Amino acid sequence: MSTTAADIATWMTDIITTERRVTQTDMVDAIEAKFGSEWIYVNDNGHPSIDRAVLKEFRKAHRGAVNWDREDRAWYVEDEPTADTSAE
Repeated sequence: MSTTAADIATWMTDIITTERRVTQTDMVDAIEAKFGSEWIYVNDNGHPSIDRAVLKEFRKAHRGAVNWDREDRAWYVEDEPTADTSAE
């Protein structure tokens, strides 16, 4: 069975949800190591990037639960809000 973009996207979502924050560089390295260099390309700025088909499936897979920090070039998930009972 060959790996699909959707398979990698689901894996990415699981990793980010578990780790809480993952940089693009670390994710590129992990995808290349686990799934192969065919899922990575060099973008216009000369940086290794994740295949566009994977990113498209990733947006579907996480359904808005994963955020992007443009400045840090990292994906992250928000901490679960906790109920503040100190005001009572």
